[in-house]
Amino acid sequence: MVAFKSIPLYMMTSVSVDNLQGLIDTIDSFHFHIPDPPNTVASSFNEICLKSVNFSYKDKEGSTLFQVGPIDFTVKKGEVVFVIGGNGSGKSTFMKLLTGLYYPDAGELSIDGTIVTPQTYQLYREYFTTIYTDFHIFEKPYSLQNVDPAKVDKLLKLMEIDHKISFRNKKFTNMDLSTGQRKRLACIICLLEDKPIYVLDEWAADQDPKFKMYFYETFLENMRAMSKTVVAVSHDDRYFDRADRIVKMEMGKIVSL
Repeated sequence: MVAFKSIPLYMMTSVSVDNLQGLIDTIDSFHFHIPDPPNTVASSFNEICLKSVNFSYKDKEGSTLFQVGPIDFTVKKGEVVFVIGGNGSGKSTFMKLLTGLYYPDAGELSIDGTIVTPQTYQLYREYFTTIYTDFHIFEKPYSLQNVDPAKVDKLLKLMEIDHKISFRNKKFTNMDLSTGQRKRLACIICLLEDKPIYVLDEWAADQDPKFKMYFYETFLENMRAMSKTVVAVSHDDRYFDRADRIVKMEMGKIVSL
């Protein structure tokens, strides 16, 4: 019965995404010039700190349904951190607090000792490239409008999806991909965005053994070599030794570092 009830919600979501893509196509038809974003984001950082950060999900009456925090967490440049914990432990919420997608109810977020304020949140978010579990990829990602198509083709081949999709006229030609392939495409976009911090929520979960091994043994090492920071949710305990540090969450709290 639950499955049947979820069908209208899925259909509404699908229609909403289609409508949004249609709006993007309509805007493109007017040939507006979209200026390049200002180069205001620092190319690097030393550390990001969350101090006594709390976030609560509330019902219509304002009563707390689930709370994440208080969280005290620091991540440094070039570090690879795995976040582990059971379903519903607060991992995804923690990641969205870290990246500035969610505003904390209490506590503070700082980068290199400077507290992130409502006025600087958007600038702070630009340090991150992310793949959440509920991600969506548009045919024409605006973050790739000035990218060299040959570079995209090289990465499509690396991720073994070049036989399914190509990048032409600043857009992807085919989005009919499996979940694992879509995650690989999302990873390509992350690599091309070239941000200092990669936040990946269970990226390896839908990969075959070959690409699961690639992620843990090659991708993460490449990130280290480039002094990139990676914070990744993982359930693959056989690869836990690939992390510099493991953070475990239970009931919305970090219980071990």
